[in-house]
Amino acid sequence: MRVFALVIGNNDYPTPDKLKNAVADAQAMAGVFKRLGYDTAEIYNFKQTDVPGIMSMLEAELAKYDASILFYAGHGFQVDGENFLPAVDCQISYATKYDLRRESIVLTELLELYRPNSKKSNIIILDACRVRPSYRGGNDSFAPIDAPQGTLIAFSTSPNCAAKDGGADGHSLYTSALLSYIGRERLSVESLFKMVRRTVVQWSKNTQVPWEHTSLIGDFSFKTGQMVVSPQLPYSENVVKDAEYAPGGEFGELINELKSYDFYRQNPAIDAIWRMKPSDLDKNQQFIFGRNLLQASAAAFGAQQIMSSLSNKMKRYMTEEGENHVLNGILFEIYFDSHGEFRGYSIKRYFFEEVLALRKYPDFSKSFDFIRAVLNPYKDALIYCIPEDDSKLDVDITLAEETVMTAIIGEQNYSVISMVAVNGMDITQKVKNLFMYTGRSIQEAIAIATNAPKDVIILHTNIPIQHTIQFSPKVEDSPF
Repeated sequence: MRVFALVIGNNDYPTPDKLKNAVADAQAMAGVFKRLGYDTAEIYNFKQTDVPGIMSMLEAELAKYDASILFYAGHGFQVDGENFLPAVDCQISYATKYDLRRESIVLTELLELYRPNSKKSNIIILDACRVRPSYRGGNDSFAPIDAPQGTLIAFSTSPNCAAKDGGADGHSLYTSALLSYIGRERLSVESLFKMVRRTVVQWSKNTQVPWEHTSLIGDFSFKTGQMVVSPQLPYSENVVKDAEYAPGGEFGELINELKSYDFYRQNPAIDAIWRMKPSDLDKNQQFIFGRNLLQASAAAFGAQQIMSSLSNKMKRYMTEEGENHVLNGILFEIYFDSHGEFRGYSIKRYFFEEVLALRKYPDFSKSFDFIRAVLNPYKDALIYCIPEDDSKLDVDITLAEETVMTAIIGEQNYSVISMVAVNGMDITQKVKNLFMYTGRSIQEAIAIATNAPKDVIILHTNIPIQHTIQFSPKVEDSPF
């Protein structure tokens, strides 16, 4: 699905209507949309002369794409039943409805652009119901409005209510909540906004209640699996998205052999690359070798030999500056697929314990600084994100002891788990599936469920685990 995202943020209104967080809100959302792989246009502090161009551009782009998103952060309000998104050179406190029609994006005119695209999925997010010091007294906020078919309109607060510009981390309350969930889980757009609404209500102590109106006829979700890595990496795009890697020459042909998933072809290719002098390979070649070395370790003996003694093998590729581009590639491959898309929960776990063990070696510290920086935008999607202080992961297990009479051995004592939680997150179902149906230990199951190495898992139980482990029947199986 091709998605176009238009992001608008306005701060620089005349005093006293200047805002603090709107541009930061818009920039943060633009970053998310880019990592989701959406074609993204950004407009900040638009003036009234910019309005015709914005409308024409949006009209043209809507026709080209399968879905669209418009995110607006700035002032927004209604006068005489019409809703306005004012330009920064609009005298908001004193503007009449006639001024506003010349100096704003008029919401009804904006929505008319969506009517010819009713068979698509179009999302409009307006974090704009902010306080307007009205010359008539009181505050004007958005009036109720109907969404055209194929469109969902999300408002940061309910009709005729004001919202807060100040919130957490330099963002409004609404954008803070949105950033907490978007891209973190595979949620339908309706479920996403429900979670955002619940969070804003809680944070605002019931003084701000987001509201949506939807006429969507198709399904849309901001998928974690589509989150594309930031383009600001020290490597070429064709190795970050290595599905696009197609250079000629001996090295390029060897990488193609590694991509074959045929260990009869992979093993000779690994040997050939290993014989090359590291100084003859640039950082992009070393990076893509690391990626495909991990991928090949699923079956190729040559790759498995290297991965089994990483602490020694990786020293070969250390630079004088302490960089290790092969290890960077290995770490990147764990979390990102061949299209540069974030894997989300389903990280690649080939030799995961061996790779993560290198975090304890000072020689490899720059590689772990690299992957921490790359993963930072996705930290809400990962329970374990390789903390710099190598802190442990506390896991709380609630269980009870039960005795069951069995036909073969008589009485059997069980430790029955009803809850597994980490950082307040319930991961019981995931752990049960991994434990009950794979033969893994409870520690291993929790490590996989949290995408953490086993040595950081610390189990806390309400009573000691002394017997055979079972899960409460109330814990239902679920895919993950």
